[in-house]
Amino acid sequence: ANAIKSLGDVSFCRGQLDNAEASLERAVQLHRQAHNVLGEANAIKSLGDVCLHRGRLDDAEASFEHAVQLYRQAHDVLGEANAIKSLGDVSLHRDTLEDAEASFERAVQLHQQAQDVLGEANDIQLLGRVYLQRGELDQAQQMLDHALGLHRQAQSVYGEATDVYFLGEVYVRQENLREAHASFERAIELYRHAHSVQDEAMVIEKLREVSLLLRDSHKSEALLLPDTKLCEQDEPSASCSM
Repeated sequence: ANAIKSLGDVSFCRGQLDNAEASLERAVQLHRQAHNVLGEANAIKSLGDVCLHRGRLDDAEASFEHAVQLYRQAHDVLGEANAIKSLGDVSLHRDTLEDAEASFERAVQLHQQAQDVLGEANDIQLLGRVYLQRGELDQAQQMLDHALGLHRQAQSVYGEATDVYFLGEVYVRQENLREAHASFERAIELYRHAHSVQDEAMVIEKLREVSLLLRDSHKSEALLLPDTKLCEQDEPSASCSM
């Protein structure tokens, strides 16, 4: 059962989703036959990951909910935390942000209980993304700054890169283009260090967009400057803000 589950995980990493699903379903059957509750929970959690990757959100949700129950039965706090975090991922895909927030907050509590700093950091990053989607920018920035510190503590370069990237998105929404530009530049460096080519390419495009906005902003300032000077020369005592 364990070997077949591992084969399913390998197939998932290779993008061979049909093979992954078949292996994981077989692993679930074998763990159930062996009365191995924890093994069954792990296989069902991985099966949920495959369904989520395929966009089958109802199947993913059912798998994660089942896994949560089995992890509780096995008294595995870390497994329960990971499965509840995955339920939050499903809610995030559905844009049901209140449900996502509740799941991620519960996952934070459980990861803290399990003393899993990386898991806690990932949960808090996701909370930041929830606040960003809701337009609650101060809360988003606070959460992402917190996640950044935890990812550094856990020495997760990829996690740190993603925190910095989403901080850049916060700055864009705040129209703080200079900070956004600096954040995207830093995220590119970190993704490169983490060998995440796809994410690096995505942020390079974001950086290009912000660079164009900054250039247009500088042009606007340059066009306004002569008018301001002329106003000052013609009417020294008058305000130019009229």
